[in-house]
Amino acid sequence: MPTAAYWRVDSANGTIRCELCPHGCHIAEGRFGLCKVRCNKGGSMALPFFGLVSSVAVDPIEKKPLYHFLPGSRVFSAGFVGCNMRCPFCQNWQISQEIPAALDRHDAETLVAAALQSGTPSIAFTYSEPTVHFEFVMAAMAAAKTAGLKNVLVTNGCIESGPARELLGLTDAVNVDLKTWSSEAYEKTLGGRKDTVLEFIRIAFSLCHIEATTLIIPGISDSMEGITSISGFLAGISRDIPLHLSAYHPAWKHVAPPTSLGLLDELARAARKNLRFVYIGNVQGEGSDTVCPNCGSTLITRRSYRIHIMGMAISGSSGSCGTCGSALPIIVA
Repeated sequence: MPTAAYWRVDSANGTIRCELCPHGCHIAEGRFGLCKVRCNKGGSMALPFFGLVSSVAVDPIEKKPLYHFLPGSRVFSAGFVGCNMRCPFCQNWQISQEIPAALDRHDAETLVAAALQSGTPSIAFTYSEPTVHFEFVMAAMAAAKTAGLKNVLVTNGCIESGPARELLGLTDAVNVDLKTWSSEAYEKTLGGRKDTVLEFIRIAFSLCHIEATTLIIPGISDSMEGITSISGFLAGISRDIPLHLSAYHPAWKHVAPPTSLGLLDELARAARKNLRFVYIGNVQGEGSDTVCPNCGSTLITRRSYRIHIMGMAISGSSGSCGTCGSALPIIVA
């Protein structure tokens, strides 16, 4: 069994305390933390789900969603089980909130070998929350780097700053869910910590490419004030951080009506007052094209996952506007 990181013995009450995420779970012998995958075995942190994968697939990179990282490419995606949040609208609740019976065990090298066999330039750790599998993801990312693959992380960002820096140091691109601006909703409804996620975003910007996603959920994240605050926070770091405003659809315990396209358009217009790149997702229609913020030329069109790079000049690993020549914060290789 591999050695777990970020925990300590709490001698006062005979438990161990996990220090990976802000919940700081005190875990009694034979019990699991809130994430359902890290447990106390014999007074030490055990990782019984190390390398257990719930699903693998080859996806468009835009599905993560990442629009400014290797646009038009495919990514080998691996999912796990468990999560340290309890979002009632989770669309992957079958693997995040429950433990499926059928799981395949991989070591880091075999997972990376499968990614290489797929012919994709990158590997993504996604679907459920990958950070609760910190040790395996670190090992797989290191193996991927050695093999020449790019590492992609799709996460809720609810991880302490120490392990976050370690993980993001091996990450090439991350999409983080900034689920709401309400600290109360983060804690009472979703089971997370907004301040931890905000710090994760700051760290990520300093270490790798970052994009953010807010799922627009009635009564939780659909207020104009909230989206203005989210976009303003991101703009305070960089106006070039892409923000994806995604439509919610009823899932798991949440049955509110789906997000309307009209509301998404309205919120996107407000966010664009702060940020240069705001996208609408999970709906049919416009709002997902990349446009030059300097001259307004369309650079990349997106219709579902059909991508057409049409107005962008490429030099080395970055792009520029083919019309006005402005440099663009888009990684192309």
